[in-house]
Amino acid sequence: MTFLKGRQILWLLVPGTFVVAFLWDKSVEQKPDFVTTSNNPDYYLVNTSTLEFDENGIPTRKFTSSKTSHFKDIMQTRMEQPHFEMLSPEQRWQVTANKAINNELSEQLALDGAVVIELESKSSRPPITLSMPQLKIDFTTQTAFTESEVELNNTIFRQTAKGMTADLKENIIKFKSQVVSEEL
Repeated sequence: MTFLKGRQILWLLVPGTFVVAFLWDKSVEQKPDFVTTSNNPDYYLVNTSTLEFDENGIPTRKFTSSKTSHFKDIMQTRMEQPHFEMLSPEQRWQVTANKAINNELSEQLALDGAVVIELESKSSRPPITLSMPQLKIDFTTQTAFTESEVELNNTIFRQTAKGMTADLKENIIKFKSQVVSEEL
């Protein structure tokens, strides 16, 4: 009789083990998420060029990029290898970077990765080049600003600083701190 009692307990232990193992498993089956805002643009374009005009029909800004992706849900346009130009009769600002994000609601362009601004003037002054890792441009105020390291070079002297604001209308650049100048 002791032999049968042990087998009855064994027959109860086997199903009990499966029930405990099933209840112990806390993993949740992952459902696919097909609508992710940051990964699914509503459209993208390759090798784009955009020219903007003022109310008199004079070109004011020009954008080119190797790839442009638009995200309708978050009102954002992302660009790879952007090239941006502010056009005016007296001078021309050219801005290049690795990536850019245009927030349509705030009228700001956030540039990231090897940002270079070149100012070409009709006067005989040498061109000015500003280099930095990140930059934000506000189109409503026509200003540019950064908190990162900045280098200004005009082939005569070089200045480095931490942080900068630039008035794109008046062509005034203000460095924030740690400004160092040297003659080349």
